[in-house]
Amino acid sequence: MSALLASDASGSEFEFAIDVKVNGREIPREAIYKEMQYHPAATPRDAIYAAARALVFGELLRERAIALELCDADIETASEAFDQALEQLLQQEVPVTEPAEAECRAYFEQHRDKFRSEPLAEVRHILLAAEPNDADALAKANVSALELLKQIQDASDPLLAFAELAKSVSGCSSNSSGGSLGQIGRGDTVGPFQQAVFAQGSGLVPQPVETEYGVHLIYVEHSEPGQPLEFDYVSDRIADYLQERQRRQLTDAYLQELVKNAEISGLDL
Repeated sequence: MSALLASDASGSEFEFAIDVKVNGREIPREAIYKEMQYHPAATPRDAIYAAARALVFGELLRERAIALELCDADIETASEAFDQALEQLLQQEVPVTEPAEAECRAYFEQHRDKFRSEPLAEVRHILLAAEPNDADALAKANVSALELLKQIQDASDPLLAFAELAKSVSGCSSNSSGGSLGQIGRGDTVGPFQQAVFAQGSGLVPQPVETEYGVHLIYVEHSEPGQPLEFDYVSDRIADYLQERQRRQLTDAYLQELVKNAEISGLDL
């Protein structure tokens, strides 16, 4: 029986005994160790299992490709030739059909909330810079932000007051344009900032917002909510998704059938 060295959470090494065979052919421990890098897991044992499982499936597919004369008997799974043979094998034995329009429409109707344009907003901000691990600086920035917020709220023209304060106190390069960031969408800014912008409509965000850059005051000049998309606009995307989902399901079933008809020792699949 071969043994594989691994490290536990404390960094201490231990031996993990493993002796995996597929139809009498051993999966070398060196191959399992090498494969582990592609299977990050919570524990070394989980990574070893995932790596061994992947190699077992690879060996089953190799044997099937050889049986169908799609490749030479001495082919290695870590080779371009095997990748080509595998593609032929799956095309031959796991045929995937294009979803019908009715199926795509049904998915569209059941998941309308997924098919909306991204919301957009015209935004200004004032940044009071502070390091995220500097509690004193953050506290001072929050106090200053609340004072500035009250000035803006009390102004006869809050937007104008916001822009003027941005020019004089903001620590962002946008200060020269009165804090204007232009039009932003989801993913354009850090999480807390984005959440504050899209949690409300137009106007002054009523509380300071902390991010990794410091404390922000935010003014949403204009907010455009996401609009429902028409089926024709997303039909190709839906068809690709359904076809890929079908491919995964059929491939999983195909692998389980190969496992069922094989002699596998040392690993419970």
